[in-house]
Amino acid sequence: MTRFDADTEADRIDLVADTVAAHRERDSQFCTLEAATDPSGDPEFLPPWVQFAEGTLNLDCTTEELDSLNSVLGRYGAFTVADRTDVEPDTAEESPGTNVRIDARADDERVGQFVDAVFREVYGLPGDFRLWAVEV
Repeated sequence: MTRFDADTEADRIDLVADTVAAHRERDSQFCTLEAATDPSGDPEFLPPWVQFAEGTLNLDCTTEELDSLNSVLGRYGAFTVADRTDVEPDTAEESPGTNVRIDARADDERVGQFVDAVFREVYGLPGDFRLWAVEV
């Protein structure tokens, strides 16, 4: 893989597909994609991330984000929830959330489209957000 970030929809989709392909070629444990944009302006912002391993996507959502995720899943029939686990916050300032594992029965390009939709629609990022392949 020769690049590690992208900031247009087409380039982000290609980045995800390339990252997933590199993950498979390297036979790594998982790959991680992370957004660089903070829509809230919060200095303690933790960037949203999505991991991929063995045909499964892994991500964390708040209750509101989970509603948006269900909407995105409704448009992508090859993606289904495999497991949901409630996650307790590490500190009193954090909100409880849900870890979601999604079976992705799709080619790498379609995985890229789905992941881009998750970052934009579930995490509420703008169309020009920067996505990083932080672990391959």
